[in-house]
Amino acid sequence: MSGWLRRGLRLVTRLLALFILLGALYFIAALGFAMFPASGRPQQADGEPVVYVCTSLAHADIMMPSRDPLIDWSSEFPAVMPPGLPTEAYLAFGWGDLRFFREIPTWSDVRLSTALSALAGLNDTAIRVVAVNAPSGDPDCQPLRVDRAGRQALIDHVRATLAHETQTRPVEQAHLEAYYLAKGRYSPLRTCNQWVADALADAGLPHARFAPFSFGITWPLERPPPLPGKS
Repeated sequence: MSGWLRRGLRLVTRLLALFILLGALYFIAALGFAMFPASGRPQQADGEPVVYVCTSLAHADIMMPSRDPLIDWSSEFPAVMPPGLPTEAYLAFGWGDLRFFREIPTWSDVRLSTALSALAGLNDTAIRVVAVNAPSGDPDCQPLRVDRAGRQALIDHVRATLAHETQTRPVEQAHLEAYYLAKGRYSPLRTCNQWVADALADAGLPHARFAPFSFGITWPLERPPPLPGKS
């Protein structure tokens, strides 16, 4: 084996080892932050509309009632709230890479090139808004103990992420589903789950400060709420 080939193989081996090491550290950091989250603040949610967070293996959405006294969602997102939409419907909000949203309808459709372009922050991002049935009883959805101020913070988080807060025309839409251009670029440090974790932080809910995976959303919320006067 020639010298240049041996050197090339050593370089590839070292790069692969570095990649594995960085991946392991990334996952360990995510585990640590999920296991030792910020606790949030005590909340009094009696009588307030129920808000949910729904997660899959790799993605999280915030679910809010389509009818809310704090905001007129029909003027914000008319594309997903046509006449006749049941009053008990919910809106699911998720942030992510627009190309990934468009090209990967299911995880079985994942392509390496699409995933890498998202992680590299090469594409626009979007907020996906979908009108859905009330998620009560769904094992993948967890009700949030959030008061009026916390719910307003979640609403503000969604609106502040839009590229233009007053935009009502989506860049793409299907039946009861629409995509709106958003601020920011997707990256390993700024994932769809981190966007939800930041929303929970704004609302004063338990959250992982670093949450690239969906368990960084669910684990902190499963902890008992803090006692009044304690954080």
